[in-house]
This record gives sequence, structure tokens and C-alpha cells, in this order.
Amino acid sequence: MKRFIFLISILCATGQSCKEVVDTRPLDVYTADDIWGAYSLAEGFVFTCYSNCMPYIFGHHGDAITKSIKIHPWGGAYGPEKTEGISRETDEGWDQFANIRAVNQVLANVKKSPFSQMQKNTLLGEAHFLRACIYSWLAFNFGGVQIVKNVLNPDSDFKIPRSSIKDTYDFVLADLDTAAALLKTTADRGRATKSAAYALQMRVGLQAGAYINDNAYYAKVKSAGEALFAIGGYSLDDYSNMFNAYASAIASPENILIYECKSIDMVFNSTPMQSIVCNSDNNEKVTNISMETFPLAETIEGSMSYAPTQDLADDYLVTDIDNKEKKWDQTSYFAKGNSVYKKMYRFRDKRFYASIIYDSVKYFANWAYLRENGNCASGISPLNGGVIEGGGGSGSQTGYLFSKYLYQQIKLYPNTPVDFCYSVLRLGEAYLNYAEAAMLLGDEETARLYISKTYRKHGGFLNDITASGENLKTAYKRERHVEMIFENGDRYRSLLRWGMQITGGLKAGYENSGFVIPELNGKIRNMAISADGKTYQIFETGDKGIDLKFTPKRYLYPVPYSKIQANPLLTQNAGW
Repeated sequence: MKRFIFLISILCATGQSCKEVVDTRPLDVYTADDIWGAYSLAEGFVFTCYSNCMPYIFGHHGDAITKSIKIHPWGGAYGPEKTEGISRETDEGWDQFANIRAVNQVLANVKKSPFSQMQKNTLLGEAHFLRACIYSWLAFNFGGVQIVKNVLNPDSDFKIPRSSIKDTYDFVLADLDTAAALLKTTADRGRATKSAAYALQMRVGLQAGAYINDNAYYAKVKSAGEALFAIGGYSLDDYSNMFNAYASAIASPENILIYECKSIDMVFNSTPMQSIVCNSDNNEKVTNISMETFPLAETIEGSMSYAPTQDLADDYLVTDIDNKEKKWDQTSYFAKGNSVYKKMYRFRDKRFYASIIYDSVKYFANWAYLRENGNCASGISPLNGGVIEGGGGSGSQTGYLFSKYLYQQIKLYPNTPVDFCYSVLRLGEAYLNYAEAAMLLGDEETARLYISKTYRKHGGFLNDITASGENLKTAYKRERHVEMIFENGDRYRSLLRWGMQITGGLKAGYENSGFVIPELNGKIRNMAISADGKTYQIFETGDKGIDLKFTPKRYLYPVPYSKIQANPLLTQNAGW
């Protein structure tokens, strides 16, 4: 008899207390008949699928492949991808069959279970949603992949060919259609709903339309958006509420789906916060002049893997004295200001303050100085900050730190227990997805309307977006940059999508003639500020000493050569 072993404490991912679940349902061994004969056990199996499958559609560091984020010496993912130091031998995550098998088990067994129809619909809808999470990630990375709809067993034929990219995206969208039909409009926090299915469908449809070069997918994005908006129940929130505190994040009316981690088994250094906080103290990690000039009230114990760059900071607009939004270096404040702060850091887009720590602002119990001799700035030239690189500390090498996804009200220490909330799908993204689809279908009026929603509410601006033509595209891309940075790899996926739109999809020869994305090539721009805070220098660097590189073959990652050797039916993506 088959037996299943699974850890139900992973239920914390759905917002339930891990302690509550472990107290009542500890780790144990169950037969298949046990699981699929008792709703609580089947639900526990699905919750484990949530924990394993939801991370395919959220994350914080995917944008590190772009110029918007600099990877620091202490670590950080995506360095080889960013500089195109990968080859056909590289495995970017092709084999996801264990998780696919788990959701297929749900689909196969729940249908014949003794549960009520409502219970069956819930579990089946969630399984279709979670399978779409897996396959959407695979499609984004590899294009066409091996589609497995049934539960594979040891005697199954594993020589499965790749489906086309169109068939793969159609499979994902069909799963989400089914999920939307089965799921309810409301659910416990952290569980999928009809709205979540429509929101993910919008994200997937945009990427599909670009890579397949078919407007029908943009029409699908619009219809999914209209279904989502008709359900209602969500509204735009203050931007900081979703990313700067746990309590406001889980309660935000903008979040359609969240992934929640509880302090019973989550600490500071297991969250994104550890990788975006610098490492500094008043002892051996900083210079004497830094300790004297910019002393710290408490030790900063981060690992400093990712920091925002000037390339990102430039896109946060400023409301000038005439109440018009402008680039910071085109304002009257820039012309007249007698300090860096007055020139560039006042009256910015509200998302700037929720997302970025800049020179001379509050940082936990400290004041962060990201200038020459500053207590949070790297000592590398020309920053010449006070944090000694190689001396145990790690300061920002860009002149900025991230505030987005940082809870400054908690104690800054690696082992501090912490509740944390990821935004997975939210209304702001849905509005922008809808705007992009409308723009691509020639409806600029609707596009302006929906871009203006986030622009005004989240950016805090008084004016609507009024641009048209190429200027509208520019305004939209800037808005999406500052709205979605550090979420779900959106910046990187968007740059690929826009490049595909210019290229005309994955047509023959794209690996040589496709659009070369400038935001993925060359050097990163950073900010160095003088010790007195009055002057600045924008300087360029590579990432870990290497310039960014993108060639069109990287619109898709390679199929690992070892997989092709094992299965001759697999084909390689162009250029690899």
C-alpha cells in the first residue's frame, strides 16, 4: 500500500499559525486512502503544495538581473545570468516534476473522493491554480516545456517531448480558466480565489502575447481584468502599507493574494530583509572618522546582497514648484538647491520613500549616511564611505539601500523572530497589466486611465498621465519600473516582454536578430555624495567588476544539456 509523508506545519504559508497546526496534526505517515478519504488530510496535502508552488510566482530578487539592482560582494543570486556567464550546461530549474506530480495527485484523487462538491471545487480549483504557478514560471524561463497532466509512476514513459511555447502558455491559461470557474470569490488569507486566478492570468497573458506575437492574448488579459474588476472587493492602498510593516501588509485591501510567514518558525535572516540590510557597527567594521562623525545607535547586522542603483532612483519623479512632475535633474529644486538633499530628494514620488533608503534618513534606530565617511556606505572609491570592505562589514556600493520589504519597527538582528508577508498578486499590478494590454490593442485612453490610478494613488501625484504615442509607452514603462521593482522579477520579465514586442516574438532567427535590451547591457550607475552633503558624482561600475551582458538568445534560458542527453526527444532553445 502506498504511503505519503508530508509536513503539515508548512500550513503557515497560508496564514495559519504553524504552532496551532503542529499541536493538532503532527508529522505522520498516512495511506493514500487516509488522505483522500478525509478532507482535513487532503487539505493538508494541498497546503504543502501551496508551500512548494507559490514561490514560483513571487520573490524579491529576480530584478537583480537588471541595472536597477547591484549585486554586492557578500552574495546575491543571478550574477552569472546578469553577465551572461551561463551556457547550455546551466540548469535554471528545468526539472519541476516533483511539484507537478503533487498537484496532479490532487487533481486525480479529489475527483473520486467522498467530499462535498463545494470541498472538491475548492481543492481542485487550488490545484489547477498551483499547477499554473509552476508552468507559468517554466514558460517564462524556457518557453515550451514538457506538459504532464497525469500522475506519472515508475512504469510511465518519461521520454516526453517539449510542447510548443503556444501550447504551453495555452495550457497555463486553461488551468487558470478552470481555477476561476471552481474557486470562490473569497477564501482564507493566503488561499487562491477567483480573483487570484484572473490576476495571474493577466500576468501570464501579457508575456504570452509578446513571445507568441498574438494580440488574442492581450484581449485575454483585458477580459480577465474585467472579470477581476467586476468581482470587486479590492482597492489601492498606500504603497508603504504593503511593504513596510507586517500588520498593514496582511490587512491591505490591495493584496489579492499573499504569502505569509509566521514568527514561530521565521527569523530576520530568513526573510528578504537580511539580504538588503548593510552590515556596520561602531567597532572594527567602520573607520574612526565614520564612528566620530556618523555614530550608530545600534549595530546593523545585515548581509548586504542587493542595493538599488541610480538607474532605478532616476525614475522616481519629483513634483516641482509648478505642480508638474519632472525628472529630479529638470526641476527648479535641482537648479537652486544648495545641498544634494535639496537638489534631488525632496517632493519625490511617494514610492521613493517607501522603497529606497537614501543619504541622511532614519534607518531602524540609526541615521543612515550614504556619503563619504558615511556609516552605511562602502569604502570603495569614489564612494569613500566609512564601512571597511573586507573588514567584516558591508556597506552600500550604490549610494542607496532598499526600504521596500523592510520592517524597520522590529529589532535588527539575524535571529530575531519575525512575521513577514510577501505580496504575490495585487490590484496595482492588475491595473498596469490591463493598461499595457489596452495600449497594445490601440486603446490609449483606457491605458492612460489605468496607469494614472497607480501614478496618483501610490505616487501621490495630482495630475493624470496625459501622454500619447511613444511618450505614453515611456511613461508607462517608468511607472511600472517604480511600481513593481523588487516584486516577482517583474522588472526583468517586463524588459524581456518589451524586447519581444519590438522583435516580433520568437520568430526564426530571434537569437541573432532580436532586440538587444539596453537596460540589460553595460554598466550600472551609482551615486557618490561628498562628506558635507553638498556635492555629488554619478559614477559607473560593473556588477562584481563585470559589465552586464545580454544577447537575444537569452530571451529564453537553455534547456540543460544533461536533460537533452537523457531524453533525445528534447530540443534546445535557439542560440544555446
